[in-house]
Amino acid sequence: MFPHEPAEMQMSERGLVLWKSSDSEPIVARVAIAGDFLPTGQLELARCGGWKGAARALAPHFDDVITTFVNLECALDTVGLAARKVVGLGQTVSAPAVCVEYLREVRSVAVGFANNHSHDFGPAGVERTRQALTDQDIALVGAGRTTADPPDVFVWQGAGDIRVGLWAAAKASHDLASRSRAGVESATLRRAKQALNSMKSQEVGFSIALLHAGVLRTNQPDPSDVRLMDSMAAAGFDIVTASHSHRISGAKRAIVECARPAFCFYGLGSLVSGYVTCPLEREGIIAVAGLKSRGTLASLEVRPVFLDTSGFGQAPSLEISRTILDRFRELSAELADGSSKRLFYKETSQKAVKLYLRDARAAFRESGIWGLARKTGRIRMRHLRRLTHGFFS
Repeated sequence: MFPHEPAEMQMSERGLVLWKSSDSEPIVARVAIAGDFLPTGQLELARCGGWKGAARALAPHFDDVITTFVNLECALDTVGLAARKVVGLGQTVSAPAVCVEYLREVRSVAVGFANNHSHDFGPAGVERTRQALTDQDIALVGAGRTTADPPDVFVWQGAGDIRVGLWAAAKASHDLASRSRAGVESATLRRAKQALNSMKSQEVGFSIALLHAGVLRTNQPDPSDVRLMDSMAAAGFDIVTASHSHRISGAKRAIVECARPAFCFYGLGSLVSGYVTCPLEREGIIAVAGLKSRGTLASLEVRPVFLDTSGFGQAPSLEISRTILDRFRELSAELADGSSKRLFYKETSQKAVKLYLRDARAAFRESGIWGLARKTGRIRMRHLRRLTHGFFS
Protein backbone atom coordinates (compact mmCIF):
# COMPACT_ATOMS: atom_id res chain seq x y z
CA MET A 1 0.00 0.00 0.00
CA PHE A 2 1.27 3.49 0.85
CA PRO A 3 3.49 4.48 3.77
CA HIS A 4 0.29 5.08 5.73
CA GLU A 5 -3.17 3.56 5.72
CA PRO A 6 -5.83 5.03 3.36
CA ALA A 7 -7.69 6.66 6.24
CA GLU A 8 -4.52 8.56 7.15
CA MET A 9 -3.67 9.93 3.71
CA GLN A 10 -2.94 13.61 4.02
CA MET A 11 -5.37 16.15 2.61
CA SER A 12 -3.87 18.90 0.48
CA GLU A 13 -5.34 22.15 -0.80
CA ARG A 14 -6.45 20.43 -4.01
CA GLY A 15 -6.90 16.80 -3.01
CA LEU A 16 -5.11 13.97 -1.28
CA VAL A 17 -1.35 13.45 -0.88
CA LEU A 18 -0.51 9.76 -1.25
CA TRP A 19 3.27 9.84 -0.94
CA LYS A 20 6.16 12.21 -0.25
CA SER A 21 9.88 11.73 -0.59
CA SER A 22 11.77 11.66 2.71
CA ASP A 23 14.37 14.15 1.49
CA SER A 24 13.89 17.90 1.25
CA GLU A 25 14.67 18.30 -2.45
CA PRO A 26 12.09 20.68 -3.92
CA ILE A 27 9.49 19.97 -6.60
CA VAL A 28 10.47 21.69 -9.85
CA ALA A 29 7.68 20.36 -12.11
CA ARG A 30 4.29 18.71 -11.77
CA VAL A 31 2.91 16.27 -14.33
CA ALA A 32 -0.77 15.26 -14.42
CA ILE A 33 -2.32 12.01 -15.66
CA ALA A 34 -6.10 12.11 -16.24
CA GLY A 35 -8.66 9.57 -17.39
CA ASP A 36 -11.07 9.45 -20.32
CA PHE A 37 -11.63 12.49 -22.52
CA LEU A 38 -14.84 11.60 -24.39
CA PRO A 39 -15.94 14.92 -25.92
CA THR A 40 -19.19 13.79 -27.53
CA GLY A 41 -22.68 12.56 -26.63
CA GLN A 42 -24.94 14.56 -24.32
CA LEU A 43 -22.62 17.50 -23.65
CA GLU A 44 -23.95 20.98 -22.88
CA LEU A 45 -21.15 22.89 -24.57
CA ALA A 46 -23.01 26.16 -25.11
CA ARG A 47 -23.76 26.43 -21.39
CA CYS A 48 -20.03 26.21 -20.62
CA GLY A 49 -18.87 28.90 -23.02
CA GLY A 50 -17.25 26.65 -25.60
CA TRP A 51 -14.36 24.22 -25.24
CA LYS A 52 -11.99 26.68 -23.60
CA GLY A 53 -14.68 27.84 -21.20
CA ALA A 54 -15.53 24.27 -20.24
CA ALA A 55 -11.89 23.55 -19.42
CA ARG A 56 -11.68 26.51 -17.05
CA ALA A 57 -13.91 24.67 -14.57
CA LEU A 58 -10.85 22.51 -13.85
CA ALA A 59 -8.33 25.36 -13.79
CA PRO A 60 -7.62 25.04 -10.03
CA HIS A 61 -6.36 21.50 -10.62
CA PHE A 62 -3.98 22.46 -13.42
CA ASP A 63 -2.64 25.90 -12.50
CA ASP A 64 0.54 24.37 -11.01
CA VAL A 65 0.85 21.57 -13.61
CA ILE A 66 3.32 21.96 -16.44
CA THR A 67 2.06 19.13 -18.66
CA THR A 68 -0.83 16.66 -18.78
CA PHE A 69 -1.48 13.24 -20.33
CA VAL A 70 -5.02 11.94 -20.96
CA ASN A 71 -6.82 9.10 -22.74
CA LEU A 72 -8.66 10.33 -25.85
CA GLU A 73 -11.72 8.09 -26.14
CA CYS A 74 -12.95 8.94 -29.64
CA ALA A 75 -11.80 9.82 -33.15
CA LEU A 76 -11.69 13.46 -34.25
CA ASP A 77 -12.62 15.25 -37.47
CA THR A 78 -14.36 12.27 -39.08
CA VAL A 79 -16.78 14.13 -41.37
CA GLY A 80 -17.08 12.19 -44.62
CA LEU A 81 -15.65 8.96 -43.20
CA ALA A 82 -17.77 5.82 -42.92
CA ALA A 83 -18.24 4.44 -39.41
CA ARG A 84 -17.84 0.73 -38.90
CA LYS A 85 -20.90 -1.40 -38.16
CA VAL A 86 -21.49 -2.12 -34.47
CA VAL A 87 -22.71 -5.57 -33.39
CA GLY A 88 -25.01 -5.45 -30.34
CA LEU A 89 -25.23 -2.44 -28.07
CA GLY A 90 -22.81 0.45 -28.12
CA GLN A 91 -22.06 2.90 -30.88
CA THR A 92 -19.29 4.60 -32.77
CA VAL A 93 -18.19 7.94 -31.38
CA SER A 94 -16.42 10.97 -32.80
CA ALA A 95 -15.96 14.66 -32.09
CA PRO A 96 -15.00 17.81 -34.00
CA ALA A 97 -11.36 18.84 -34.18
CA VAL A 98 -12.13 22.07 -32.29
CA CYS A 99 -12.48 20.07 -29.05
CA VAL A 100 -8.66 19.95 -28.96
CA GLU A 101 -8.93 23.48 -27.53
CA TYR A 102 -10.00 21.82 -24.27
CA LEU A 103 -6.87 19.67 -24.19
CA ARG A 104 -4.69 22.72 -24.75
CA GLU A 105 -6.36 24.49 -21.83
CA VAL A 106 -5.52 21.63 -19.44
CA ARG A 107 -1.92 21.70 -20.73
CA SER A 108 -1.97 18.41 -22.57
CA VAL A 109 1.06 17.65 -24.72
CA ALA A 110 0.19 14.03 -25.57
CA VAL A 111 -2.85 11.76 -25.49
CA GLY A 112 -3.15 8.00 -25.34
CA PHE A 113 -5.25 6.71 -28.23
CA ALA A 114 -5.07 2.99 -27.50
CA ASN A 115 -8.69 2.11 -26.78
CA ASN A 116 -11.81 0.38 -28.08
CA HIS A 117 -12.99 3.43 -30.06
CA SER A 118 -9.79 4.54 -31.79
CA HIS A 119 -10.69 2.61 -34.97
CA ASP A 120 -14.41 3.38 -35.08
CA PHE A 121 -13.70 5.13 -38.40
CA GLY A 122 -10.89 2.86 -39.50
CA PRO A 123 -7.24 3.77 -40.15
CA ALA A 124 -8.36 6.99 -41.85
CA GLY A 125 -10.04 8.05 -38.61
CA VAL A 126 -6.82 7.45 -36.70
CA GLU A 127 -4.89 9.63 -39.13
CA ARG A 128 -7.53 12.37 -39.08
CA THR A 129 -7.31 12.35 -35.29
CA ARG A 130 -3.53 12.46 -35.35
CA GLN A 131 -3.59 15.46 -37.69
CA ALA A 132 -6.14 17.35 -35.59
CA LEU A 133 -3.89 16.91 -32.56
CA THR A 134 -0.65 17.63 -34.41
CA ASP A 135 -2.11 20.93 -35.63
CA GLN A 136 -2.25 21.94 -31.94
CA ASP A 137 1.16 20.49 -31.04
CA ILE A 138 -0.28 17.50 -29.21
CA ALA A 139 1.10 14.01 -29.84
CA LEU A 140 -1.03 10.89 -30.38
CA VAL A 141 0.38 7.74 -28.76
CA GLY A 142 -0.72 4.10 -28.95
CA ALA A 143 -2.33 3.56 -32.37
CA GLY A 144 -1.21 3.21 -35.98
CA ARG A 145 1.71 0.77 -35.72
CA THR A 146 2.23 -2.96 -36.15
CA THR A 147 3.84 -5.24 -33.58
CA ALA A 148 6.81 -5.52 -35.92
CA ASP A 149 7.40 -1.83 -35.20
CA PRO A 150 8.88 -0.68 -31.89
CA PRO A 151 6.32 0.53 -29.33
CA ASP A 152 5.09 4.07 -29.80
CA VAL A 153 6.73 6.17 -27.07
CA PHE A 154 6.41 9.89 -26.47
CA VAL A 155 9.14 11.72 -24.57
CA TRP A 156 8.54 15.14 -23.06
CA GLN A 157 11.54 17.31 -22.28
CA GLY A 158 11.10 19.50 -19.22
CA ALA A 159 13.48 21.92 -17.56
CA GLY A 160 17.03 20.73 -17.00
CA ASP A 161 17.33 16.95 -16.84
CA ILE A 162 13.59 16.21 -16.62
CA ARG A 163 12.50 13.78 -19.33
CA VAL A 164 9.11 12.08 -18.99
CA GLY A 165 8.14 9.11 -21.14
CA LEU A 166 4.59 8.04 -22.05
CA TRP A 167 3.49 4.67 -23.44
CA ALA A 168 -0.19 3.95 -24.18
CA ALA A 169 -1.67 0.49 -24.71
CA ALA A 170 -4.97 -1.36 -24.47
CA LYS A 171 -6.41 -4.60 -23.18
CA ALA A 172 -10.02 -3.72 -24.01
CA SER A 173 -9.94 -3.39 -27.81
CA HIS A 174 -10.93 -5.44 -30.86
CA ASP A 175 -8.38 -3.55 -32.99
CA LEU A 176 -5.09 -4.74 -31.51
CA ALA A 177 -2.12 -4.52 -33.86
CA SER A 178 -0.47 -7.58 -35.36
CA ARG A 179 2.81 -8.05 -37.22
CA SER A 180 1.06 -7.41 -40.54
CA ARG A 181 -1.71 -4.99 -39.53
CA ALA A 182 -1.38 -1.58 -37.93
CA GLY A 183 -3.71 -1.05 -35.00
CA VAL A 184 -3.90 -0.44 -31.28
CA GLU A 185 -0.83 -1.05 -29.12
CA SER A 186 -1.36 -4.19 -27.03
CA ALA A 187 -0.98 -3.98 -23.25
CA THR A 188 1.38 -6.89 -22.69
CA LEU A 189 4.38 -7.13 -20.40
CA ARG A 190 6.60 -7.89 -23.39
CA ARG A 191 5.61 -4.67 -25.19
CA ALA A 192 5.86 -2.75 -21.91
CA LYS A 193 9.48 -3.86 -21.47
CA GLN A 194 10.25 -2.86 -25.06
CA ALA A 195 8.74 0.57 -24.38
CA LEU A 196 10.86 0.92 -21.24
CA ASN A 197 13.99 0.04 -23.19
CA SER A 198 13.12 2.71 -25.73
CA MET A 199 12.64 5.25 -22.95
CA LYS A 200 15.94 4.25 -21.34
CA SER A 201 17.76 4.81 -24.62
CA GLN A 202 16.27 8.32 -24.67
CA GLU A 203 17.40 9.00 -21.08
CA VAL A 204 13.88 9.17 -19.66
CA GLY A 205 13.92 9.65 -15.89
CA PHE A 206 10.19 9.24 -15.21
CA SER A 207 8.00 6.77 -17.10
CA ILE A 208 4.21 6.53 -17.38
CA ALA A 209 2.05 3.71 -18.77
CA LEU A 210 -1.45 4.84 -19.74
CA LEU A 211 -3.56 1.71 -20.20
CA HIS A 212 -7.05 1.19 -21.53
CA ALA A 213 -8.14 -1.49 -19.07
CA GLY A 214 -10.95 -2.16 -16.64
CA VAL A 215 -14.56 -3.31 -16.70
CA LEU A 216 -17.67 -1.22 -17.27
CA ARG A 217 -20.20 -0.76 -14.48
CA THR A 218 -17.89 -1.52 -11.59
CA ASN A 219 -15.39 0.43 -9.48
CA GLN A 220 -13.46 -2.74 -8.69
CA PRO A 221 -10.51 -3.51 -10.99
CA ASP A 222 -10.31 -6.84 -12.80
CA PRO A 223 -7.77 -8.98 -10.88
CA SER A 224 -6.05 -9.86 -14.15
CA ASP A 225 -5.60 -6.14 -14.85
CA VAL A 226 -4.17 -5.66 -11.37
CA ARG A 227 -1.61 -8.40 -11.95
CA LEU A 228 -0.63 -6.98 -15.34
CA MET A 229 -0.29 -3.42 -14.08
CA ASP A 230 1.69 -4.52 -11.04
CA SER A 231 4.08 -6.44 -13.30
CA MET A 232 4.61 -3.33 -15.46
CA ALA A 233 5.43 -1.25 -12.40
CA ALA A 234 7.84 -3.94 -11.23
CA ALA A 235 9.45 -3.93 -14.68
CA GLY A 236 10.32 -0.26 -14.40
CA PHE A 237 7.35 2.07 -14.94
CA ASP A 238 7.03 4.75 -12.26
CA ILE A 239 3.28 5.26 -12.75
CA VAL A 240 0.84 2.79 -14.33
CA THR A 241 -2.73 4.02 -14.81
CA ALA A 242 -5.93 2.59 -16.28
CA SER A 243 -9.15 3.97 -17.70
CA HIS A 244 -12.09 2.35 -19.52
CA SER A 245 -14.66 1.68 -16.80
CA HIS A 246 -15.48 5.43 -16.59
CA ARG A 247 -15.27 5.00 -12.82
CA ILE A 248 -12.58 5.50 -10.24
CA SER A 249 -10.80 2.58 -8.62
CA GLY A 250 -8.20 2.44 -5.89
CA ALA A 251 -4.43 2.70 -6.06
CA LYS A 252 -1.43 1.18 -4.35
CA ARG A 253 2.31 1.35 -4.22
CA ALA A 254 3.82 -1.43 -6.28
CA ILE A 255 6.29 -3.92 -4.86
CA VAL A 256 9.59 -3.51 -6.69
CA GLU A 257 13.02 -4.95 -6.02
CA CYS A 258 14.81 -1.61 -5.76
CA ALA A 259 13.90 1.22 -3.45
CA ARG A 260 12.32 3.42 -6.12
CA PRO A 261 8.65 4.35 -5.56
CA ALA A 262 6.23 3.02 -8.20
CA PHE A 263 2.44 3.30 -8.14
CA CYS A 264 -0.59 1.83 -9.90
CA PHE A 265 -3.93 3.60 -10.36
CA TYR A 266 -6.51 1.04 -11.47
CA GLY A 267 -9.23 3.47 -12.60
CA LEU A 268 -9.06 7.23 -13.15
CA GLY A 269 -12.67 7.79 -14.23
CA SER A 270 -13.43 10.53 -16.75
CA LEU A 271 -12.34 14.08 -17.41
CA VAL A 272 -15.16 14.75 -19.91
CA SER A 273 -17.96 12.42 -21.00
CA GLY A 274 -21.28 12.82 -22.75
CA TYR A 275 -22.24 9.24 -21.89
CA VAL A 276 -22.79 9.21 -18.14
CA THR A 277 -25.07 6.30 -17.19
CA CYS A 278 -25.03 6.57 -13.38
CA PRO A 279 -23.84 8.91 -10.60
CA LEU A 280 -20.64 6.91 -10.02
CA GLU A 281 -19.55 7.75 -13.57
CA ARG A 282 -19.50 11.43 -12.62
CA GLU A 283 -16.51 10.85 -10.35
CA GLY A 284 -12.93 11.05 -11.54
CA ILE A 285 -9.43 11.59 -10.22
CA ILE A 286 -6.30 13.21 -11.60
CA ALA A 287 -2.93 11.80 -10.52
CA VAL A 288 -0.34 14.56 -10.11
CA ALA A 289 3.34 13.64 -9.82
CA GLY A 290 5.74 16.21 -8.39
CA LEU A 291 9.21 15.78 -9.87
CA LYS A 292 12.67 16.72 -8.62
CA SER A 293 15.29 18.41 -10.79
CA ARG A 294 16.58 15.04 -12.08
CA GLY A 295 13.06 13.89 -12.95
CA THR A 296 12.63 11.49 -10.03
CA LEU A 297 9.47 11.45 -7.92
CA ALA A 298 9.17 13.90 -5.03
CA SER A 299 5.44 13.61 -4.30
CA LEU A 300 2.24 12.03 -5.55
CA GLU A 301 -1.31 13.21 -5.02
CA VAL A 302 -4.81 12.77 -6.43
CA ARG A 303 -7.21 15.58 -7.22
CA PRO A 304 -10.96 14.89 -7.50
CA VAL A 305 -13.05 15.63 -10.60
CA PHE A 306 -16.82 15.84 -10.75
CA LEU A 307 -18.78 15.74 -14.01
CA ASP A 308 -21.87 17.92 -13.63
CA THR A 309 -24.95 17.72 -15.87
CA SER A 310 -23.03 19.41 -18.68
CA GLY A 311 -20.77 16.35 -18.94
CA PHE A 312 -17.64 18.41 -18.27
CA GLY A 313 -15.39 17.87 -15.27
CA GLN A 314 -14.96 20.53 -12.65
CA ALA A 315 -13.01 21.06 -9.46
CA PRO A 316 -15.80 20.06 -7.07
CA SER A 317 -17.06 21.57 -3.85
CA LEU A 318 -15.51 20.49 -0.56
CA GLU A 319 -18.42 18.14 0.17
CA ILE A 320 -18.27 16.40 -3.21
CA SER A 321 -14.47 16.26 -3.03
CA ARG A 322 -14.65 14.43 0.28
CA THR A 323 -17.17 11.95 -1.15
CA ILE A 324 -14.92 11.14 -4.11
CA LEU A 325 -11.76 10.93 -2.04
CA ASP A 326 -13.45 8.81 0.63
CA ARG A 327 -14.49 6.37 -2.08
CA PHE A 328 -10.92 6.35 -3.40
CA ARG A 329 -9.65 5.59 0.12
CA GLU A 330 -12.13 2.75 0.54
CA LEU A 331 -11.29 1.20 -2.84
CA SER A 332 -7.56 1.46 -2.05
CA ALA A 333 -8.13 -0.23 1.30
CA GLU A 334 -9.97 -3.10 -0.43
CA LEU A 335 -6.98 -3.58 -2.71
CA ALA A 336 -4.66 -3.58 0.30
CA ASP A 337 -6.61 -6.17 2.30
CA GLY A 338 -7.39 -8.41 -0.69
CA SER A 339 -11.18 -8.06 -0.59
CA SER A 340 -11.27 -6.21 -3.93
CA LYS A 341 -10.92 -9.45 -5.91
CA ARG A 342 -13.90 -11.11 -4.20
CA LEU A 343 -16.03 -7.97 -4.58
CA PHE A 344 -15.15 -7.71 -8.28
CA TYR A 345 -16.27 -11.24 -9.13
CA LYS A 346 -19.40 -10.94 -7.01
CA GLU A 347 -20.46 -7.72 -8.71
CA THR A 348 -19.58 -8.60 -12.30
CA SER A 349 -21.04 -12.11 -12.23
CA GLN A 350 -24.40 -10.77 -11.09
CA LYS A 351 -24.54 -8.50 -14.13
CA ALA A 352 -22.80 -10.65 -16.74
CA VAL A 353 -25.72 -12.81 -17.90
CA LYS A 354 -28.18 -9.92 -17.99
CA LEU A 355 -25.84 -7.69 -19.98
CA TYR A 356 -24.87 -10.44 -22.41
CA LEU A 357 -28.50 -11.34 -23.13
CA ARG A 358 -29.31 -7.68 -23.68
CA ASP A 359 -26.45 -7.34 -26.18
CA ALA A 360 -27.41 -10.59 -27.89
CA ARG A 361 -31.01 -9.41 -28.37
CA ALA A 362 -29.75 -6.15 -29.85
CA ALA A 363 -27.41 -8.04 -32.20
CA PHE A 364 -30.27 -10.28 -33.35
CA ARG A 365 -32.58 -7.31 -33.99
CA GLU A 366 -29.82 -5.60 -35.97
CA SER A 367 -28.47 -8.47 -38.08
CA GLY A 368 -30.57 -11.55 -37.41
CA ILE A 369 -28.97 -14.92 -36.79
CA TRP A 370 -25.63 -13.79 -38.28
CA GLY A 371 -25.42 -10.88 -35.88
CA LEU A 372 -26.17 -13.23 -32.99
CA ALA A 373 -23.46 -15.62 -34.21
CA ARG A 374 -20.91 -12.82 -34.36
CA LYS A 375 -21.85 -11.72 -30.86
CA THR A 376 -21.51 -15.26 -29.52
CA GLY A 377 -18.13 -15.58 -31.21
CA ARG A 378 -16.89 -12.53 -29.34
CA ILE A 379 -17.36 -14.10 -25.88
CA ARG A 380 -13.94 -14.12 -24.31
CA MET A 381 -12.43 -16.43 -21.74
CA ARG A 382 -12.13 -13.55 -19.28
CA HIS A 383 -15.92 -13.04 -19.46
CA LEU A 384 -16.54 -16.72 -18.65
CA ARG A 385 -13.97 -16.56 -15.87
CA ARG A 386 -15.74 -13.64 -14.23
CA LEU A 387 -19.05 -15.47 -14.39
CA THR A 388 -17.80 -18.75 -12.91
CA HIS A 389 -15.78 -16.96 -10.21
CA GLY A 390 -18.92 -15.21 -9.06
CA PHE A 391 -20.94 -18.41 -8.88
CA PHE A 392 -18.34 -20.55 -7.10
CA SER A 393 -16.45 -18.09 -4.89
